[in-house]
Amino acid sequence: MSATVYLKRLPSIRDILRTSGVVTHFQPILSARQKSIVGLEALSRGQMPGEDIISPTTLFRMAAEAGVTGGIETLCRQRAVENFSRLAARSSDLTLFMNLHVAAEQTPFQLAHQVEQLVASAHVPPGNVAIEILEAEIEDMGQVRALVNRLRSQGFLIVLDDVGAGFSNLDRVPLIKPDLLKVDRNLITHVDTDYHKRGTLKSLVDLGRKIGALVVAEGVETEDEAMVALELGADLLQGYFLGHPRPVTSMIGEELTGAHERVVALAKKFRGRMVEKINERKLQHGRFGVIVAQILNQLEGARVEQFDDILAATVQRYRSIECVYVLDHAGVQLTETVGNPAIRWRAHGGIFRPAPKGADHSLKEYYFLLDMEPHRYTTEPYVSLASGGVSQTISSYFREGQHGKTCVLCVDVLCD
Repeated sequence: MSATVYLKRLPSIRDILRTSGVVTHFQPILSARQKSIVGLEALSRGQMPGEDIISPTTLFRMAAEAGVTGGIETLCRQRAVENFSRLAARSSDLTLFMNLHVAAEQTPFQLAHQVEQLVASAHVPPGNVAIEILEAEIEDMGQVRALVNRLRSQGFLIVLDDVGAGFSNLDRVPLIKPDLLKVDRNLITHVDTDYHKRGTLKSLVDLGRKIGALVVAEGVETEDEAMVALELGADLLQGYFLGHPRPVTSMIGEELTGAHERVVALAKKFRGRMVEKINERKLQHGRFGVIVAQILNQLEGARVEQFDDILAATVQRYRSIECVYVLDHAGVQLTETVGNPAIRWRAHGGIFRPAPKGADHSLKEYYFLLDMEPHRYTTEPYVSLASGGVSQTISSYFREGQHGKTCVLCVDVLCD
């Protein structure tokens, strides 16, 4: 005989509204570089007296089904600001991060006015409130801009949330001009092992730098994810690794202290990791210098028609080299692109194929920037059209042996 399962009946959404049955949990947002907690995100749950917590997903689904989403969102904001004000009295440095669902049935003026009155009544300065606008929910950009302009004029910070989630429209970034970009948690999960996620996060960090917005890495659940996010330039971190959402009573005491201790420990470990990486890069730079010097030693004094054979014999000895080739004094390729047979190249043809003898490299930075001392140049990482991989080019002048003409050795090395 199978056991009978009894499902607990949820309270009605109207009972939740009538009794203000919403509780706020706060999750810390931290700066490892400042070794401090800079903000708390308000996360709402439903809860009637003596009853179990109702998850946010269930709470807002119930509200949508009953047609009272606007009322629940208003209640969530009220409870968030009220609870935060109890913390703000203890630390004027904390910022409240609070979601604002633009899809709610209110005009921008009504919504902004409601938020302004709410923080004023709780004596929370607008400068200590960051309004999170969900990137995926934006439909009417005219209304959103009106709302953002009004809130910003009153001193609120503007956060564009869930950046990079789903079919993200980055054209909204210059329209909203956010103060902070919150990177979607799906991009942060396993960012330490996923090369493409690292590249995407780095591009969002670069975007933030260009528009003057701080970047928050949300959903950090492991130390390695935190380390890589910091290494790629994320300004702030949020996630279970550093702190779980807790009720206001917990945030006043041990939870804030614990989160602070965790970020201080992370900062110390990150500093050690960066020192190791810098030392490794110095060693790597030295190793590449030795490799280039050895190749140059064989090329200098040799005739042009011997270059291909010299390069072919040399490249196989170094697993870190992707390919090598030689240019003349005008930037025209004198040799074939000699590839390393030990490296897996993207399928040749179309866009990705090695440059042939006679190709013009005169507009490549590793050619025209060589005039600067000491006549050796290393590029930033880029996508190689020869292999489709990510590489850097080290270029250096030398003179060929037959006529003493200036040539340029180009060594493409793999980026880890």
